[in-house]
Amino acid sequence: MDARSTEGSLQPEYGYPAQSDYDQVSESRPGIGVADIVDALRRGWRLPVVGLMVGLVIGLGLFMSVKAPYRSTARILIDRSMNRYLQNNKIIDQPTLDDTEIGGQMYLLSSDSVILPVVRAMKLAQDGDFAGRMARGEPDAAAERAAVENVLKRLTVNREDVANVISVTFESGNANQAADIANAIAENYIDASAQQKLKSTKRVSEWLQERLAELKTKSAEADHALQAYREANHLPNTGTGLQSTEHLADLKVQLENARIAVAEAKQRYERIRQSPEDITSTMAADALVNTSRQGMISFALSNTDLVKLRAQYRELAAKAAEIEARVGSKHTAFIKVNQQVEAARSAVRSEEERLIDAYANEYEIAKTREKELAATIAGVSGEGDSSGQLRELESTAETLRNLYNGYLQKYKEINSAQSETVPVQNAHIISKALPQLYKSRKKPLMLFGGSLALCLFLGAGVALGREWLADVFRNARAVEQVTGMYCVVLPLVETNAACIEEHVLAAPYSRFAESLRNIRATIDAAPSLDGAKVIGVVSSAPKEGKTVVAANLGALTTLSSGKRTLVIDSDLHLRRLTDALASDAREGLIEALENPSRLSSLVVRRQRSGLDILPCVVPDRIPNAAELLGSAKMERLLAAARQHYDYIIIEIAPIMSVVDVKMVERFVDGFLFVTEWGRTRRALVVDALTEAQAIRDRVYGVVLNKVDAIAMRMIEARKGLITGDYYQG
Repeated sequence: MDARSTEGSLQPEYGYPAQSDYDQVSESRPGIGVADIVDALRRGWRLPVVGLMVGLVIGLGLFMSVKAPYRSTARILIDRSMNRYLQNNKIIDQPTLDDTEIGGQMYLLSSDSVILPVVRAMKLAQDGDFAGRMARGEPDAAAERAAVENVLKRLTVNREDVANVISVTFESGNANQAADIANAIAENYIDASAQQKLKSTKRVSEWLQERLAELKTKSAEADHALQAYREANHLPNTGTGLQSTEHLADLKVQLENARIAVAEAKQRYERIRQSPEDITSTMAADALVNTSRQGMISFALSNTDLVKLRAQYRELAAKAAEIEARVGSKHTAFIKVNQQVEAARSAVRSEEERLIDAYANEYEIAKTREKELAATIAGVSGEGDSSGQLRELESTAETLRNLYNGYLQKYKEINSAQSETVPVQNAHIISKALPQLYKSRKKPLMLFGGSLALCLFLGAGVALGREWLADVFRNARAVEQVTGMYCVVLPLVETNAACIEEHVLAAPYSRFAESLRNIRATIDAAPSLDGAKVIGVVSSAPKEGKTVVAANLGALTTLSSGKRTLVIDSDLHLRRLTDALASDAREGLIEALENPSRLSSLVVRRQRSGLDILPCVVPDRIPNAAELLGSAKMERLLAAARQHYDYIIIEIAPIMSVVDVKMVERFVDGFLFVTEWGRTRRALVVDALTEAQAIRDRVYGVVLNKVDAIAMRMIEARKGLITGDYYQG
């Protein structure tokens, strides 16, 4: 059987996964989880600590250098109780503020219309603390703008735990100035609100005057037409109908009401049909300014679906404008939001059209009702065309008189409210700002805490970044993920340079010894040729610990099972195994290659472990080392060694340093690939396994060597494994 056909896999009955269960070498990085981050921070704990100390120094510097300001707060109550009273008593029709409008008042408080008058009144543009260098020698507009910006930076407007209470807080190095500016902003906001309401009321009054004049003219024309008709037809002006029966009188009353309903429905319908496309943009403004028009479109305003659609449209339009200002009109985010705006606009249009149809239906129903009543009265009274025309003229005149009287009453109520100075303000100050006795330390403390947190996270980020850039193996899972091979973890041990194989003898119950037993079980589970198993111990780079692994594995095999084991130092370049275990030897591998029969005389036996060592004794590096290891002489030597030993362990030079492994691999049954924990880079291991592709199918497993003991305990603890009582030494 060819040695190449030997599989370095484990049989299922031993409880280990077969080599075929693993993938091939992967170029991707191993996955990083929370546990890996915790491990990285534990190893690099100095960097977060240094960051914390730097943050502490910076934070203390900021805490001491940043001036703590005085903070004064004025509180404003948005009071809706007076509006409710005025509405319930039909004094005003102005709607009460909802939560959304109260939120809008917070933006009004920090607007230029409120702040700029305060800056001018208190001459903050001439104050260097607010206008800076612009306080002198700069245009007034620039100084005012700088002062406004500084006031806004120091101003905080927020809602209290009570929804309709707004706090106006101002910071300044002068306690009196902080209180004065906070009170000035609050008072200016209330004055501005009152002035706006007066303007709105004035506009409503002017509109009512125009409407009254129009209705008065139309009413006079209708009365004149009615009087002329009566005179032309010689009809008495009795104010009663042509019949005196109670039934006919009742029908006429109903007809009169129906005609009023027709006139009102017609007026509403014609009014809403004038500019349906402007409803979305003008509805809210008209509702605040035009009480009469508000009555015409009250159905639209009371429609909750339309209100919600308009609110959604306004929110999406504002969001689209914000995104366009940030990223432009061609950005995907703006296009997507703009599509949503158009959809909302379409939904509002559809709802408005539905409202128009509703008014049209209402108008048609009123006309139908009028016609039915008129027909009934005509049938009952038997009157001709003249009486029908008279009734129509009377109805028109009465309708116009009623409308005129209604508008006149509304006009009188508004003028009466103005003349009697009814307090219709929505807001008033419930708590004025007072000069504070102590400075606020909130800002310095925030800077102190922020610097600590920032530097701590920066240190942790540097530690994690260094770990990521190091790109080394820290656990068996990562090795298996990248190499596709079974991995055994071997802890770091301190060994004597003169007896590196005796650690398993001095501490047979240690974690190191148990891990080597795991490796030997892996080797024993693999099939082999008749005779001894030839095991190659390789690594990708020097100093990864393959010499210690080979020597201790051989000593453990010899003592624990009584198997005859030979360890061959085939590294003709550095010969570290020979230097450690057979430094006095004068002959060895080279002589055995020339004459395999001398093998027994060239072997050096270790006294305590009983391990046989075939050293490599050469005065200097041999240029044809690889050719010697791959020659027929090496094949004959191993054939002779198989006759006397059960296990033959060959330490081979690093894969990435020389080509020795490619020459000797055909004589080896299986390999152990040693890589150092936390030092050997992932890319180097991948390159080594790719370089030595021929040995992949015969690798028993990867030995993750020199693992930190604390890291091993943490890995086991995360798995819920507690094995400390089983290990000693």
